[in-house]
Amino acid sequence: MDIEFGRSSFYDEDSIYLNVDGKSVIMDRATAKKFVETVLGVGHYFGFVD
Repeated sequence: MDIEFGRSSFYDEDSIYLNVDGKSVIMDRATAKKFVETVLGVGHYFGFVD
């Protein structure tokens, strides 16, 4: 699986993009914040994040 994650300037405010196997998602800032919080929660659950 090919994954790329980074900063996007697509919207007026900086946000993030996510590419998975050539399919892209560009998130607005509110969605990006929710996504990151969710990913951190899953990471904590599985012990990937201290």
